[in-house]
Amino acid sequence: MQVSAKDLTIGYRRTPILSEINVSIDRGDFWGVVGPNGAGKTTLVKTLLGIIPPLGGVVERAPGVRFGYVPQRGVIDDIFPVTVRDVVLMGRYPFLGLPGRLEKKDHDLAAHFIEKVGMTSQVNKPYRALSGGQKQRTLIARALAGEPDILVLDEPTDGMDIAGESTIMQLLLDLHKEARLSLVMITHMLNLISNYAHKLIIIHRENQTVKIGDTEMLLTNATLKEIYQLDIDAHLLHGHKYFFVHRHSDHDHPDRKGDHEHGGQGDHEHA
Repeated sequence: MQVSAKDLTIGYRRTPILSEINVSIDRGDFWGVVGPNGAGKTTLVKTLLGIIPPLGGVVERAPGVRFGYVPQRGVIDDIFPVTVRDVVLMGRYPFLGLPGRLEKKDHDLAAHFIEKVGMTSQVNKPYRALSGGQKQRTLIARALAGEPDILVLDEPTDGMDIAGESTIMQLLLDLHKEARLSLVMITHMLNLISNYAHKLIIIHRENQTVKIGDTEMLLTNATLKEIYQLDIDAHLLHGHKYFFVHRHSDHDHPDRKGDHEHGGQGDHEHA
């Protein structure tokens, strides 16, 4: 066990959002956290990390376990004139020795992850001049430079183009597989979660409940309809499960009936 919660109640300013949460994250786990905006996903992971205190229950963290956290949006004030390299090197600050100076290993590790997230060409560029997706990639490199045992990501590919998203997801999946890096990912990318996350936390905003368990068991059409109030269809393609939002308006167009029966693109859109 790297981190666990027992009978956890979370919230802000003494106002509970969710309660009776019981979860245990072990080395090599890949957890997805899904649910509508405002359901409490970020509050939950911040409570597990110790950033905000629980309102009830217990959170236990194994001694010596290192956490990496990538927030949804940048937390570095744009008034500071720091470069991409400077930001990634911040991930090495907890390892500074007594002189308080960064060593060759720190610079090498930072350069390694800057390359891995595809930001080498921007390494000397001011952080404040980056696009939203480039900032996210830089923050992911910073978190990885801290050599975490558990990496917690809040919408990690938010603002990225397709190439950036593909680069980041492949890097995370490689680290998860090869280094047994534990991943906890808040995301709306149901197709990614359904095919790669082993375990799932689904938060229902309306009735303030949490479902926790194996992804294959929990991620069903019925559950998604309940959570998102949408008709969502699952389809198997090349051995992978993909989810699509079903458009009710299509039933009002008899001329499109043929497309509907054959699953044409006119009938569905990605969830």
